[in-house]
Amino acid sequence: MRGRSSDGSGESYDSVGFLTRSDNGTLQGLGSFLSKPEKPLGLSIYSRWIPEKPDHGQWYLNISYQLFDNFRAGLDYRPLTEDFGVIANWRVFPESDDWRPALVLGSSNDDFGNINSQSIYGTFSKYLFEVMNVGFSVYGGATYIEALNDLRPVGGLHLRREAWTAMFMYSGVDEHLTLARELGNHTVSFILFDLELPGLAYGFRF
Repeated sequence: MRGRSSDGSGESYDSVGFLTRSDNGTLQGLGSFLSKPEKPLGLSIYSRWIPEKPDHGQWYLNISYQLFDNFRAGLDYRPLTEDFGVIANWRVFPESDDWRPALVLGSSNDDFGNINSQSIYGTFSKYLFEVMNVGFSVYGGATYIEALNDLRPVGGLHLRREAWTAMFMYSGVDEHLTLARELGNHTVSFILFDLELPGLAYGFRF
């Protein structure tokens, strides 16, 4: 999600450890499969399905590539309307261990209410603290929505506990809630768009 901090600790979690440590050979093999490739090339695929949304937002796919350590770019595709969009994300500078937040600039093709629009955004994000092994991060900034010809505020709260994450976000038009679970290089998410429309998402890093 745009501009959010990670858990801020720099740790990586063995999200399939419960499989690879199993006494069952099949589960061990599944854990090994989900973790491949061991050294991803920088490509990422993300797909989201929300059955109650209009055609342009019901199902979308995007593929992106990490061109540099701080810059990712790719394409967004809406199969039901055959629309393409551009996605780009530039981390201008990372957050520091003291007060400084990270600054992220980018552009993406998003859903705002019942419209689909390219947007240009800038956000600051910062890890705050940890409570009961749950890391809390926040982000905030603004996005220019081309279809509305308007600049809107955006923001969100990100929680992480090992391989589980939860995100509450405001897109400038709607509020959304996401609950996600990492499984090796795969991520499966439940989405509540506009806090009303349920959906699922899947991501894969390779």
